[in-house]
Amino acid sequence: MKIEDYIQQKGETTDGKKSVLFYSLFVMTNRIETIYNAGMEDLTLKQLMLLILVAISEGKTFTRYGQIMGSSRQNIKTLAIALEKKSYVSIRQDENDRRAFGIFLTAKTAKHFKDTDRYYTKQIINLFSEFTADEIDLMITFMSKLLAGIQKMEENDEAV
Repeated sequence: MKIEDYIQQKGETTDGKKSVLFYSLFVMTNRIETIYNAGMEDLTLKQLMLLILVAISEGKTFTRYGQIMGSSRQNIKTLAIALEKKSYVSIRQDENDRRAFGIFLTAKTAKHFKDTDRYYTKQIINLFSEFTADEIDLMITFMSKLLAGIQKMEENDEAV
């Protein structure tokens, strides 16, 4: 079944449109990840997202980064270890809690961001090139509502 057929079949009711939106979000995120992974020599998109998050709040634990990214502690640890092997981060044990480890950027990460800023900026500009400024503002509003819906999904999943 082609996606156009799926949209036509499901897109007649509000619940059907919700199904199309859910499916579309999944497909879009996979396509974006594939495009970025193909365009980056040394990093995956997930690794890049972790680097950006660490750049915003350096030194947090695997658990904390997992909470923010919507990923498990173990997945963050796996990403961080791969990044450490590539010299993008260092993983250090917390001085106060020997069970906790923080993630810290290296000079290689700063160089990577500087060297690839144009590529990343161009990709983001391309992704949103069909939208007006008002539509971008609407999307920001919708994103917060989507995130609230994801939170409800998580709460419902934990209750089961």
